[in-house]
Amino acid sequence: MRTAFTRAARLTAAAVMATTVALTVAVGPAQADLWQHTDGFEGNPAAVWEFHRSGAGSGAYELGTGTARSGWNNAILTTSAGGWSGVGKLLTVGPRTAGHNTTCGGGFFVRAVSGPAVLNVEVIDPASWTYLALRTVRITDTAWRRHDVASYANGPTQVFFRVSLLGGSGAVRVDDMAFQCSFFRS
Repeated sequence: MRTAFTRAARLTAAAVMATTVALTVAVGPAQADLWQHTDGFEGNPAAVWEFHRSGAGSGAYELGTGTARSGWNNAILTTSAGGWSGVGKLLTVGPRTAGHNTTCGGGFFVRAVSGPAVLNVEVIDPASWTYLALRTVRITDTAWRRHDVASYANGPTQVFFRVSLLGGSGAVRVDDMAFQCSFFRS
């Protein structure tokens, strides 16, 4: 009886191994790469960041004022009812490999200066100026917190990544942006 059990265990193990090998050969291993871009407004932020606004919105850089989350510099956004302001930058997502799917997303650290604020974290297709991803966030405290946009799949090579303060909100500070994409083939 022991011999029959041992033989059955060996046959089962062999069948499992053969199935695993067959699936590995037929499907192949998944391949993935990761690309990431970070920026904390250091160096010369005016060379790579853009402010956008409507109505009474405005934005500025705070350089070496001690208000940054990390490093020396950050941006500040202000607005009043009926207006908005935003800060963003154009990113070239890469390097891409033909035949790979892409999933991208990212976020900013934001801190309300004195009161509640509502903001958008936006990924925009600069060719059509339409949203690829959008998340609206309500901030109720004055702590630095990271706010991310939902990930999106298979977007264009260039995107505009922005955080916008919506009208009637208190001022916010913005720092430490991170944006990343995963490229995978299954």
